[in-house]
Amino acid sequence: MKRDLSSRLSALRSTGEFKTGRQMADALEKENGIDLFPGEGREEETDFGRCYLRELRFPLGHQHGSNTLSGILTCCGPELSLTARDDRLSNFDPRNSIFLDIETTGLAGGTGTWAFLIGIGWIEKNYFLLRQYFLRRPAEEKALLNHFVAATSGFLTIITFNGKQFDLPLIKTRQMLAGFEPIEPRQHLDLLQCARTLWKKRLASRSLHSLEEVLLNLKRDDDIPGAEIPAVYFNYLRRGETELLKKVFHHNVLDILSMVTLLEKVYRTSAGQLVKHPAELLALGSLCLETGRFSEGINYLREASNSAPNPLAEEAALKLALHFKRQGNWEEAIKIWEESAGTNPVNSPAIVELAKYYEHQCGEYDKALELTEKALARARNNRNNLPACSSELNPEALKHRWNRLNRRQLSD
Repeated sequence: MKRDLSSRLSALRSTGEFKTGRQMADALEKENGIDLFPGEGREEETDFGRCYLRELRFPLGHQHGSNTLSGILTCCGPELSLTARDDRLSNFDPRNSIFLDIETTGLAGGTGTWAFLIGIGWIEKNYFLLRQYFLRRPAEEKALLNHFVAATSGFLTIITFNGKQFDLPLIKTRQMLAGFEPIEPRQHLDLLQCARTLWKKRLASRSLHSLEEVLLNLKRDDDIPGAEIPAVYFNYLRRGETELLKKVFHHNVLDILSMVTLLEKVYRTSAGQLVKHPAELLALGSLCLETGRFSEGINYLREASNSAPNPLAEEAALKLALHFKRQGNWEEAIKIWEESAGTNPVNSPAIVELAKYYEHQCGEYDKALELTEKALARARNNRNNLPACSSELNPEALKHRWNRLNRRQLSD
């Protein structure tokens, strides 16, 4: 009687003629040793078994893009708290901070996603030390997390890029599933939040790769796309393939080094040292007004409004006028509105503001009616270019204002 397929496969496995993917991976690991990076990687013993980590040392003079890593040494003090909108960062010290970036088996998060590579970096004497924890197999996760927490617990601030939304929540999930207390950084600086604040009106994308190319003068060559990384790790688990896996390690290294130089860029922009683009002036001016730093905010917005005519200069001027209006400084507000009303051919927020001033502050309904007619004519001619969020500039809203003013003028 012929043996069934299962029996035949079992016989082949027992003779070594046939191996599963995992058996091939284990054999390859045994053949090549545990070290993916000879001289850089090592095993560490923990209370939960062994974990694998790799360490690299970069001199602080290491060039990354147009900057060196040493630039972060100047990032001390309260300037970052403005852009990060977090007063707890007023005592920021780069020597008491650690960078964090992870590579995962997916972007969905949740209990089914692993952080198989956790990269951290910090200043140590005259070097930037970069360590990567690698999950060689799921059974080592507890050991990896245990060693990682011990290494990061002594730092005051964790620095990430989108870590508040992704990296830290995922690590916390893995810790809870492993039965550990979730990590709770005392301070957390998320550079993506800072980038969105400073460059939202300048850059269409605030991804790390976009910021590298535009702000850091860095273009990656032969980098692995992030979307391919999960499949690379699964191929490693199943078949022991390491060629592309090493590219994932390099990708993680580049991410962390770029975060270091981006921190300097964010800090110096927040401190007003590198501010040149109107979008940056507008962002800082708005932040300063929001936080009560009126003198600085006014200076930033004036500089932005005096730049070459563009929508950002117009927005800065109107924001400055709104501040003066709220402060009751009508003279300054009117001056800005009158200048803007004469130079903006598309929409008419300044004209509407002047109309409201003459109606509510002066009771000059004829003047307010004249200005509203002007704004209504412009709105009808430029209906397709009206700001979507400015309902009071729509022809229907302006017509309603005109009707009300006309009735008030007739009643008087």
